[in-house]
Amino acid sequence: MAWDSIIGQTRAKNLLRAAITGGRVPHAYLFTGAEGVGKDAAAIELAKALRCQQLGPQATPCGNCRNCQNVAALQHSNVRFVFALPTGKGEDGRADSPLLKLSDGEISQIQEQVALKAANPYHNITIPRAQQIKISSIREVKRDIAFAATEPGWRIVIISEAHQMGEEAANAFLKTLEEPAPNTLLILTSSHKEQLLQTILSRCQEVRFDMLTDAEIAEALVARNNIPRKDALLLSKLAEGSYSRAVELTNSDLQQLRFDVVSFLRAALKRSPMAVFAEVERLTTGTDRRSLERTLMLLLLWFRDAMLLRLTGREESVVNQDQVKDIQSFNSKFANASTDRLIRSVEEAIGAVRGNAQSQLAFIVLALRMESICYS
Repeated sequence: MAWDSIIGQTRAKNLLRAAITGGRVPHAYLFTGAEGVGKDAAAIELAKALRCQQLGPQATPCGNCRNCQNVAALQHSNVRFVFALPTGKGEDGRADSPLLKLSDGEISQIQEQVALKAANPYHNITIPRAQQIKISSIREVKRDIAFAATEPGWRIVIISEAHQMGEEAANAFLKTLEEPAPNTLLILTSSHKEQLLQTILSRCQEVRFDMLTDAEIAEALVARNNIPRKDALLLSKLAEGSYSRAVELTNSDLQQLRFDVVSFLRAALKRSPMAVFAEVERLTTGTDRRSLERTLMLLLLWFRDAMLLRLTGREESVVNQDQVKDIQSFNSKFANASTDRLIRSVEEAIGAVRGNAQSQLAFIVLALRMESICYS
């Protein structure tokens, strides 16, 4: 599998392989792009290629040698994987080890997350209270680089979501960038490069990772997660270019969310304020913003299907295949309703929910706009 294990990203993969085969690997890379598009996965694959004992054509790591297996397990002595950690009880920033003041329970959580990351490089490491990459983690990196490597060959440091470095950690890391050690590669990944110091940005070679296409995400869901193709297509539309987000969605009750969409639409078109208020209260009470956003994304897809059916009449292009008759009925009953305006109204509601607007108000406003558009 090797580089093929990274979904899409042909341009980025070709650039990295060319750097290896041409002997032009810089001292520091910055992999940028949205969350869940393969930045960490590519960083780990690059580390495998540089450490592989039986490197194949086009800088393809064998995946079988001891080095490849240890890098993949995030347990190679010459490869360090750095990420945000919680602050320990009584920790004052002068500790030499980032784990020193953490409880046994916290260390177990970290070990579990690292194991999940090793099993699936697209896994988003999630640790309670882990908001920053600690200065002690950077000190540990600097110490490792200062001493002789335990094995010959490349030493690689991967800093995942490097924008999470606090000011002190970022300034300490900058010194490492300014004085690169021989045979050492620093790989920073970030979904928010605008939060990194300009002095760090200027010292790294940036590799941009694109949003994944719906087709790439759907294919990966079918092949890797055993998701039925019709569900994979729907999930890919909701994932907004992120495979990780699509996988998150597989753990949600998608059928319930789809029921909520139709129920909300029906309430909005009853021309009854009481029906709207009751439905909005049912939808929003005890529901987190992420789920509400997903409901709105599904509604957006529903209206896009309605528009597509109106314009082309091609049922096979509809995402909500099991709701074609309902969509056709909507188009027939509300033939003069502007699907373009309906779509814009839903997009505005999504923006409001993402912007921390009052959720109930955002849904009520949307329902009233939908009613106005459909009956005008």
